[in-house]
Amino acid sequence: MAILEKFEKQPADVQDFDISFAAWLAALSDTVFSHVATVDTGITQSTPSSVTNGVAKVWLSGGLHGKTYKVTVTLTTVGGRIKQVEILIKVKET
Repeated sequence: MAILEKFEKQPADVQDFDISFAAWLAALSDTVFSHVATVDTGITQSTPSSVTNGVAKVWLSGGLHGKTYKVTVTLTTVGGRIKQVEILIKVKET
C-alpha cells in the first residue's frame, strides 16, 4: 500500500493528524459507516479517532527519537466500500 503522507513530531508532542477521505467519498456519492485507526507499537493513540465530514482525525503522543511509525485508517462506507490509507510519523527531537 502506498503511503499517503509523512509527518514529523517530537516525542513530547500530543498532536492530531488528519486523513481526508472527502474527495473519494464525494466521487462515489457514499458516506462513512465506520472506521478503525491502528498505530504501530511504540507510539500511542492518545484519544479515540473520529471522522467528521469525511476527514479522519487521529491523536498521537509519544514515540522514540529517530523512529518512524505507521498509522493505518480503514474506512467502511454505507455502500460497503472499504478504503485503507496509511501515513508515516517520524519522531524527531529538535
